[in-house]
Amino acid sequence: MKKLIRIASLMLAMLMLATTAVACGNAKAPDTTTAATTAATTGDAADTTTAATEVTTEAPKYPALPEKNMNGFEMRFLNYDDSYLTWAVNQLDAEGMNGDLLNDAIYERNARVEETYNCVISETLIARPDSELTALVQSGDVNAEIVMLYDEQVVNHYTAGRLLTWDVLSYVDFEQPYWSWDATQTFNIGDKTFAATGDFSLSQSTRSFVLLFNKNMYSELGLTEDMYQLVRDGKWTTEKMVAIAEHAAHDLNGDGAMKIEDDRFGITGAIKLYFGSLVTGAGIKYIDLNGEGNPAFALAGNEYAATVLSDILAMHNGNHVYVQIVDGIHSGSNESKTAFTNNQTLFQGTSMKAIPNYRDMSSDIGILPFPKYSEDQEGYCALTSGGAMAAIPTTLSEDSFENVGLLLEALSRDSHESVVDVYKETMLKS
Repeated sequence: MKKLIRIASLMLAMLMLATTAVACGNAKAPDTTTAATTAATTGDAADTTTAATEVTTEAPKYPALPEKNMNGFEMRFLNYDDSYLTWAVNQLDAEGMNGDLLNDAIYERNARVEETYNCVISETLIARPDSELTALVQSGDVNAEIVMLYDEQVVNHYTAGRLLTWDVLSYVDFEQPYWSWDATQTFNIGDKTFAATGDFSLSQSTRSFVLLFNKNMYSELGLTEDMYQLVRDGKWTTEKMVAIAEHAAHDLNGDGAMKIEDDRFGITGAIKLYFGSLVTGAGIKYIDLNGEGNPAFALAGNEYAATVLSDILAMHNGNHVYVQIVDGIHSGSNESKTAFTNNQTLFQGTSMKAIPNYRDMSSDIGILPFPKYSEDQEGYCALTSGGAMAAIPTTLSEDSFENVGLLLEALSRDSHESVVDVYKETMLKS
């Protein structure tokens, strides 16, 4: 019972945290197949034979962007170096090709956009843009069109008057799939967006939290359901996850006590991110926009949220799940990671950025979204926290608004089918 009370107290504390960004998707993967149909016809036999080819093409995926010669305009990002925000992928520019798949994809993307618009894309790297922005704005010496800010610090800079809202930019279309509207909406006040994230940056998406599962252990336990098909069919729920996890939990040394160093568990992970992901996976927002478009505490009187929280606690009141209490953002989840690597747990909650840390495992692993609460939900929602958001400093000149908006849209659009694909299809799968 002490364990249950402890978890309950931590979950209630989590509800009082600052804004939470989520990215939600459909339960079934969209069909991205395109087709062109060609038909050939022959004229009447009495006439000279003619051939007519009719080509049917689909409408363009996205609205056309204007052609523009920017005459060497420089689009400058102020971004994090490798000394602080190490738990996310933040790179936005590359000096050249070096054989690293992601670096080369970013280099080629920027080169395409630079050639299209006759512009230059660059980034200045410092340890803490979020700490330096105040002094830079006051001095008028930001020297960047876009500043990448640690998400927890964005609202402080906006309320202090250091950031512009995104309605000043032309061409940025948050309704397109290469912008994360769910996450961006978190940074809205009065229908004004003051920070955004799109596919031009992997920072937030690499801070999305997912579940790894040990494929070898899954098979050895005699489990045969196709885990990926469960997800595709919209049947991957919290209850289903817990039921599967219970097959793995076992007191291996028979001492009557479940210990991470001696026994086998169903699920491991950092407690605040694991339970936070289950709550977010249920589609619950702690903070949401009210009727006036302002952020407000969204749980008061929310019967659905109360039911979900109660059910999650009840499902985890047992020995099939172990969660490490993480003290501070930098301490990580080393104990639970070690247990998963040593084949002592079936599921491991982690971030996208951390997945390469499991590369040396002897067992094969799979990647799953955190589950939905019920099959009735339309899609899966992933908690993302601790990445960088794009913000517009008040020092940006009005005559740069059009170029900046056009380039951000072009970079995100290109990344959607280049950088993001390289990251998902090559870096994660291999």
